[in-house]
Amino acid sequence: MKLELIANTPDIETLIATAMLATTSRSKPSDIFYRLAKDPESVAKLVSRVEVHHRSILDHNRLCWIMEGTEDEVLDIILRHRFFSFTRLSDSKWLLSTNLRNAFSYANDHRDSFGKILIDSLRDVTPTIHLKIGRELR
Repeated sequence: MKLELIANTPDIETLIATAMLATTSRSKPSDIFYRLAKDPESVAKLVSRVEVHHRSILDHNRLCWIMEGTEDEVLDIILRHRFFSFTRLSDSKWLLSTNLRNAFSYANDHRDSFGKILIDSLRDVTPTIHLKIGRELR
């Protein structure tokens, strides 16, 4: 099985940090986002506090991959986790779409080779969260 991340919500970690602060701040979420976008250190500090158990803030994004795999492999993933969207592109190529919450949930619940490559594919787009949650999943 092969997985390649091809698209994602821009600035995922800034968006998640905004969601974290929006629940406790009187500021508008858009103001929080623009303030955080100028301060990557604050974003990293905030998202490093994300816990796998508090998954709702990880809903605020979308990720898309091209997956090479058999129909049986895809069916197995669908039956294990209903929050992935698959679209067949060819006999062995699929478009897979979900958000961070579902990706981490799958990896946490199943701890199989698919979960590992799924989480590994997020290293560049969510470096702080990947480091923190990746450790928790080991």
